[in-house]
Amino acid sequence: MSREEFIKLIGPYLDGELSGEERETVEGYLASSEEYRKLATEAEELTRLAKNDRPPEVSDERWQKMLSEIRDGGTNQPFAVVSSRPRWLAPLAGLAAMLVIGFFILSAGPDSSEKPAAPRKDYAETKAEEPIRIKTLDDEDEEKERKPADPRFDE
Repeated sequence: MSREEFIKLIGPYLDGELSGEERETVEGYLASSEEYRKLATEAEELTRLAKNDRPPEVSDERWQKMLSEIRDGGTNQPFAVVSSRPRWLAPLAGLAAMLVIGFFILSAGPDSSEKPAAPRKDYAETKAEEPIRIKTLDDEDEEKERKPADPRFDE
């Protein structure tokens, strides 16, 4: 008998639900193997705990009384909603989400090991021989050529 088969049969064995042949087979394995005896002891303890943990029996009279109160609407007893989920779980999940989002935002920024980009020039460069001229339109829409007033262009 494999261990899996023994585990399947030990519950019905402890409850007395096995046939005579199956019961003798299980008892033979219990007598021959320490491992099977340990498994049987653990299963017996779990069965005992499960039997002791049953809800209390409610009498028929009590059931009838509760049903009649429900039907008549005569129960005005306050009640409390009890949640099985811990109250701190939602704020903790929110904090974890914020930390993950912050991590991704900060890790997506520029890498400090890279060289910074060269600064842009805000004005055009020209050859020194060529004077800079700007063509504009005056009030009469005539094209005129002017020199910029910026001293950087004087040469």
